[in-house]
Amino acid sequence: MGCYAEAVWSLLPGVGDEPALPKDTGWVVLSAGHPAPGEVRRHVRSAAQVLVITPPGELPAPRDGVRYAPFELGPPPRLSAAARLTAAQGFGAAVLLDGIEGTSGRILADLARAGVSRVAWRTLDGWLVTSTRAAVLRKPWARLERYIGRSRFGSWYRRRMLRARAYLALKHRNSQSFLGQREWDQHLARVGLRRRPRAGRQLTVTLYIGQLNSGGAERQCVNLAIGLGRLGHRVRVLTTYPMSDENAHYCDDLRRAGIRFGVAGGRLAPGVRDKLRDLAIHPDLAGSLPEVIRNPVLDLAGELLAEPPDVLHCWLDYPNIIGAAAGAMVGAPHVVLSTRNVNPTYFPAFYQTWMDSWYDTLCRLPQMHLLANSTQGAADYARWLDMPLERFEVIYNGVDLAAMTDPEPDDVAAVRSELALQPGQPLVVGVFRLAQEKQPLLWLDVIERARQQLPDLHAAIVGVGELRPEIEKRIAARGLQRVVTLLGQRKDVPAILAAADIKLLTSKVEGTPNVILEAQWAGCPPVATAAGGTPDALVHDATGVLCGVEDVEALTAGVVRLLSDDVLRHEMARAGRAFVRERFSVSRMVSTQVSYYESLIGPVPPEVQEGDEVVVRAASSGHAGSGHAGNRPFAGTQHHAARATDSAPGSAPGQHDTRDDHLAGAAGP
Repeated sequence: MGCYAEAVWSLLPGVGDEPALPKDTGWVVLSAGHPAPGEVRRHVRSAAQVLVITPPGELPAPRDGVRYAPFELGPPPRLSAAARLTAAQGFGAAVLLDGIEGTSGRILADLARAGVSRVAWRTLDGWLVTSTRAAVLRKPWARLERYIGRSRFGSWYRRRMLRARAYLALKHRNSQSFLGQREWDQHLARVGLRRRPRAGRQLTVTLYIGQLNSGGAERQCVNLAIGLGRLGHRVRVLTTYPMSDENAHYCDDLRRAGIRFGVAGGRLAPGVRDKLRDLAIHPDLAGSLPEVIRNPVLDLAGELLAEPPDVLHCWLDYPNIIGAAAGAMVGAPHVVLSTRNVNPTYFPAFYQTWMDSWYDTLCRLPQMHLLANSTQGAADYARWLDMPLERFEVIYNGVDLAAMTDPEPDDVAAVRSELALQPGQPLVVGVFRLAQEKQPLLWLDVIERARQQLPDLHAAIVGVGELRPEIEKRIAARGLQRVVTLLGQRKDVPAILAAADIKLLTSKVEGTPNVILEAQWAGCPPVATAAGGTPDALVHDATGVLCGVEDVEALTAGVVRLLSDDVLRHEMARAGRAFVRERFSVSRMVSTQVSYYESLIGPVPPEVQEGDEVVVRAASSGHAGSGHAGNRPFAGTQHHAARATDSAPGSAPGQHDTRDDHLAGAAGP
């Protein structure tokens, strides 16, 4: 919890009534973080003894009847022996701070065996209390809901569920009821849209993202921040989570470019506490937010009051919902919600069922604008949210061509030497997170089959992730220890791509994969599944090979075909470099993004003095469900994307980007 969330809670001491659990027993609190005793006591004031079960790490000191025990990370996560023993000593109820979706089914089963008979978690309709055994059975039901959400019945099912929730909220009205369109409209009408005129052509932009690890969305966010700074715009980057270790991968790039960055709520700016008091956030508004995003929303709201931007640009689903709620709470004039992949129901470990209704409510407010980085991704989100495709603009990713300069021959030779390759020995490389959606086990199947026809084939994977132990077991089981090398997270990705003959990507879902663009720039033709935005990132049979998702036969044939035909491979390498230069430079992405911001903001009224704040009372967004919902139309994005897809890879190149910010690490969406 950051300083602004603390300030809001201090102004709203009555928010967050505790669940109706037995008062004559100790309570277990399950959390994905390490909440301080004071924060825990806001939820469980009545219990004399509280056992907080959290991930391993440095735990807070016991205080005020609150003590701590770690759980085991697994997979799957489960209670440690010490935690089970403690829970069995008089703790009869549990509070799930991260909700049922964010809690391991194995942990719930362990609690039931330890004698914890009741559990409670906050839903959009208030606290839900049920038996622990019933909660265990809800886990497979949640998986079924995710499956239904991805099916052709998904839109119908969500509409029915939203109507049911709205009916229950009206019938059983209380401070934790689900807040629908009308409540946000009323709040927005009260606070208005707070617009500050700009100084000349200068924009003030806040970019908000979960963290700055080595993922592809994080890379694009940093590329945009540095590009905006070099054009003279005021920009800062805020994150949800503290930046350390892997979460700080791109901090040095921002620091070198002079871009301000930090965690939202990390520092209390002068006067913001008074602004929060004046804003008079209603208890319904704060208390109704899902537990896992409530404090981040309040922290970001404080940051927006401390330094109001012209545009708040959010990246990825959690930050999108957090940013939309915070922006609506303080009356931010323009909030861009940037989707970077297909919709979150494809990611079971990440998706939460409350995302549907909060996206549905917040996206229909007048200052919300929807952005995607691929036409396929935009269509998928439009289908999921049951919104017109016209609500989305499409701006392609940008590859920093200057940073992707050809590596030195010695660096390329060092990579091949590290892998103990012979001259001319073929190398297939994969650069991706070791996560389920990237299908690394399928990647290994393709390598194993291709090696049956090309016995000297070698393969290497660059990237980190939770599936590494499983990948290592598969490599050992198939006898591929001398064939496949796991390189982990690397800074020399350009040299690795230049040392390879083919880039192989077997993803089940994708945004616009940066690494496909980087591989083509490095002269390494990709063989990839046609998942998500990948078809936008290469030209089939001209700059690479596209195959069906999970089509092992086609992927194997593509690898063997390119490795067996040097002339074809070299032609694709030349065409791929021209294709990336023309369509995917960072300079083009940044200039298109600036034009998009300008289209949202519009001209500044001449009678308004620079620096004066204009409060525009917002009209109801009730008419926004079928159209652009207050978005100013922008002709330079979606139509531009369609033209680019139709043009030939060898046509005249676009402007060369000359920035020198670093691009490295395993690519993501």
